[in-house]
Amino acid sequence: MKTSLIVISALLVLSVFVPFVLFIYKGAKNTISIKKQSSLLIKDNGIVYSAKEIWRKNFIGISSDNKVLTYIHFKKEVPFVTNISLIELKECHIVGNYKNSANKAISIKNLDLELVFKSAGKPNLIINFFNIDDDLSEDFELQRIENWQSLIKKAIVEPHMVKMAS
Repeated sequence: MKTSLIVISALLVLSVFVPFVLFIYKGAKNTISIKKQSSLLIKDNGIVYSAKEIWRKNFIGISSDNKVLTYIHFKKEVPFVTNISLIELKECHIVGNYKNSANKAISIKNLDLELVFKSAGKPNLIINFFNIDDDLSEDFELQRIENWQSLIKKAIVEPHMVKMAS
């Protein structure tokens, strides 16, 4: 009787904790894979990053000289890599879409960082930080996007007016 109680208790405990361990392992494995892929892609560009971050299937980094912003989105087969010269940027904005639910709670549909270029010929670049269609839960994306907006705003170089000597 005691043996069967111990076996059933052990099976019950394992059935509760094994899924958690598997989820943690799968998440850590995915993060390590994204880190390896991003380090392989940025290794050859010769940029040293003062700030960089990896979340879900994205990488963003700003160079130590505040001249280049690198964004990588890992799609299914081919990653989308873009290097943006911060000298060419005019400003950046946070663009958020929200929805109201039935219980009067407001939830985020998506969060994007819009980069506006000085040149009118270049279209604005939108970096997606969160989309409810891709990710079911928000994981501090609002704090992440505010942090990167402040870093980019600090790095955007405003042209200084220089008086010409006559």
